[in-house]
Amino acid sequence: MFISNDSIKFMIAKIFFTLAEFKYHSIRNKISYNYHGKETIEINYIVSGNGKVKINNDIIELEANSYFVIPEFVPYSIITNDELNIYSVYFIIDKTSAFEEYVPFLTKIYIGKDESLEYLFKTIHSEFMTKKLGYNEIVTSTFKTIFMNVVRNAGMSGKRISYWPLESLQFTIDKILASEFNTITIVDLANRLNMSIRDLQRYFLKNYNKSFSELKKNFKIEYAKNRLIYYNDSIEKISNDLNFSSREHFCYFFKKETGQTPLKFRKNNMGI
Repeated sequence: MFISNDSIKFMIAKIFFTLAEFKYHSIRNKISYNYHGKETIEINYIVSGNGKVKINNDIIELEANSYFVIPEFVPYSIITNDELNIYSVYFIIDKTSAFEEYVPFLTKIYIGKDESLEYLFKTIHSEFMTKKLGYNEIVTSTFKTIFMNVVRNAGMSGKRISYWPLESLQFTIDKILASEFNTITIVDLANRLNMSIRDLQRYFLKNYNKSFSELKKNFKIEYAKNRLIYYNDSIEKISNDLNFSSREHFCYFFKKETGQTPLKFRKNNMGI
């Protein structure tokens, strides 16, 4: 038997998976009963042998290259007179921030047969055994591939109209902020991206290391600096362009963020 509980974490559709246990084991002449508690999911893949699994009240025949996936609150028993050689993966899941459309995927029982999964499980086993440089990344990506293959084998496309791929979403946000940083609000942006405000706030912290308000403030400061250095605009004009209520308010904001008044900043940076 081989067992690993290395610290492996990954995310699919904003569902966080944490590896609790990965093992390769054999079952022979045995009936094993299992029950899954809250926020767990287990993937079992049969490498060789024959047997049965009883899930709730259904009996399913097991043979090489077959698999079954057990979600939370589901009892199951493995019954065999022969020897079953199995890869079993046990995850703790956190779906509090997940896309709602994907949550049902975690409550479904998956049963099927897929020869391609054997190579993936053996890859994980080998990486855990050798722990060469980068094994964590290889194991993580392989686990994600296994899970998505199982879901797709069940005919689930996972299409989400409101979901933007990471590259597209970041590119879109970058463009909007570059052209509308002065007027866009987080409510407006969330509506345009078809995201919740909470999800968008988390996205900013994760992908920009700043909150939405901090990023907007940075844009305003850089805009003001460039106008002060490269253009002969008056302080009043820059203040109005940035929608400050008064010249004094803009000067207070600028000094608070840079340590200098706008006029002092312009004087110190003339000729740059």
